[in-house]
Amino acid sequence: MAGITDRSRELRVNATEAEKLLWSRLKQDQLGTKFRRQHPVDPYIVDFYAPEYGLVVEADGGQHNGNPADEARTAYLEKKGYTVIRFWNSDILSNIDGVLTAILEKIGSMPKKARPPRSPLPQAGGGRRSARTPINPPPPIHGRGGKGGRADFPVLGQTMNGRRLAYLDSASSAQKPQVVIDALSKALDEQYANIHRGLYEYSQTKTRQFEDVREKVARFIQAPSSNEIVFTRNATEAINLVAQSWGRTFLEAGDEVLLTGMEHHANIVPWHMLREEIGIHVKFAPVRDDGTLDLQGFEKLLSPRTRLVGCVHISNAFGVINDVISINALSKEFNPEIKVLIDGSQSIVHSVINIADLGCDFLVFTGHKLYGPTGIGVLWGRESLLAAMPPYQGGGDMIETVTFEGVTFKPPPARFEAGTPAIAEAIALGAAIDYVGAVGMDSIQAREAGLLAYAMRKLRAVPGLKFYGDVEDKAGIVSFTADWGHPSDIASILDQCGVAVRAGHHCCQPLMQRFGIDATVRASLGLYSDESDIDQFVEGLLKARDMLS
Repeated sequence: MAGITDRSRELRVNATEAEKLLWSRLKQDQLGTKFRRQHPVDPYIVDFYAPEYGLVVEADGGQHNGNPADEARTAYLEKKGYTVIRFWNSDILSNIDGVLTAILEKIGSMPKKARPPRSPLPQAGGGRRSARTPINPPPPIHGRGGKGGRADFPVLGQTMNGRRLAYLDSASSAQKPQVVIDALSKALDEQYANIHRGLYEYSQTKTRQFEDVREKVARFIQAPSSNEIVFTRNATEAINLVAQSWGRTFLEAGDEVLLTGMEHHANIVPWHMLREEIGIHVKFAPVRDDGTLDLQGFEKLLSPRTRLVGCVHISNAFGVINDVISINALSKEFNPEIKVLIDGSQSIVHSVINIADLGCDFLVFTGHKLYGPTGIGVLWGRESLLAAMPPYQGGGDMIETVTFEGVTFKPPPARFEAGTPAIAEAIALGAAIDYVGAVGMDSIQAREAGLLAYAMRKLRAVPGLKFYGDVEDKAGIVSFTADWGHPSDIASILDQCGVAVRAGHHCCQPLMQRFGIDATVRASLGLYSDESDIDQFVEGLLKARDMLS
């Protein structure tokens, strides 16, 4: 074994350019499974091996000197129970996306194995495969042009419970395009260093990359200044920052915070906590029977003690779009000193955001719904407001000076970003914004509107469904109950059909209580969704109805 291990190390050091390129794409689990490099299978050392499937990927081009002929090598491996797929080095170098597509297609045709094969097993893919896999002309796996289709998203080439994956839970968390995965990997793999601190090249480079994203976010939402962009972990932390920093400073007992009856828990719980702490009142504008906000009811709740209005732009539970421009105008007309916070976690994905048009004082959104990574979110706040707010947390990188006697703080946004931030995640968020920009928000809106109309036509033909937020002005979110089954049971059956939906209260328990239900089935669209997803969804619903009725 020592000799084989030494030989593996030698092959890694002397890898061909084709092997290096292929490994750079396989090592990050980009195809949904782990690969090993230069894996020993006595008496051979295979180039790449996926234990989960017993799949061997070989790169050939005159670099296997001393080994038996390729045909004999393949025959031996297949006799041992491995599946072999081979490519020429020249093909890898000239068409890496095609090679990855071929590997992904092979994986899609294979069952997972409980462990690496140890004795002869039937080959999952059929007969022996000694010829190199044809790869010309294959479809590109990554869609580098930013077309926005399924091929841009590696996970959508995988299966769920043996079925094609119909992912309809984008409102919870969107899938990631390859360009975002690559950006996240590159940020960690190339010239990684902490930011804002080091004088050496790597630190300076990463600092520029990180701060460039702040500028990119400001342009994306058309904010006046990048100094108004604060990076947080998510939208939840952004709202907590406003509540604990602005709220603690400017609110007092008896002041009122007016929210809507369709808020996510993230825009309810922080204000309840502040109510317990300092004695503010939290009020909720009513929701109509059709799931839309009662603007007249909202206006009636404005009072001389109203200090802040918080409103979700698009309901994550029902998909209803709130007229936040009118809400802001009504609030400011009643009292120009009222501050308005908009939760844009859903709207940032489905529509163009222009801070000047919204007229609000705070906007929050999260990166993982915008096809970016988790662990990164954004708070936009007016520069004058942020300057008047004390730090939310204390630590490194948010201070000017620290002595035993006291502390002075940096101006915003630095004062709200204590400690080492999510460096790689922020850079990957920038890649997600570039990706969405390349596809085009107008194109995304048009595509989702057409697909939503298609979905509603198909769903209305399924007996026994009751829809919530079934109005004309809404985003690509469909929420319903069925008179023949509980949402949890329906979602479980859909799972077995390869369809991913959300069942539950969607972190909107007060909204569910308003309609006398405890849960709905929610199907939400992404820019990668298509008619096949809807067809598979409806087929699964009909199966669920047959099973549960």
